[in-house]
Amino acid sequence: MKRFNIVNTGYDINEVNRFIDVVISRLEKLNEENTKYLEIIDELKKNSQNKEEPKNTIDNDKLAKVLLAAEETSSMMKELAKKEAEIVLEDAKRNADNIIQESLIEASKNEQEAAILKKNIEICKNRVKSILNNQLEILEDIDKVEI
Repeated sequence: MKRFNIVNTGYDINEVNRFIDVVISRLEKLNEENTKYLEIIDELKKNSQNKEEPKNTIDNDKLAKVLLAAEETSSMMKELAKKEAEIVLEDAKRNADNIIQESLIEASKNEQEAAILKKNIEICKNRVKSILNNQLEILEDIDKVEI
């Protein structure tokens, strides 16, 4: 099973995308091969139906075995392609869930940091106001002093 590298925001998206491209390429190749085999099977079936009287039973036996093998191979390839697609999809879903979870955690941290910053700004504003008020009181007291 393919393992992906983890970066700050989860799995490396480019690496996941490259892997999905490889899987898609494999599936397309398997589908093309499957289509070719199905065409060969159809052609062989047509040829066997067009013959009125089989000339050689050994040839018919071989043909039947080839047809059976081609059908089995086609079925196996379809099943393997489906399983691989399911695995890739499941991995992608898990990766997406992990990325979402990490994003939610990061957003929560950012909200907490923003709240702390707002609180610190308010405290700083109150201190500056207090200092300015004290300075104003000192100025008023200077006016009251007689020289």
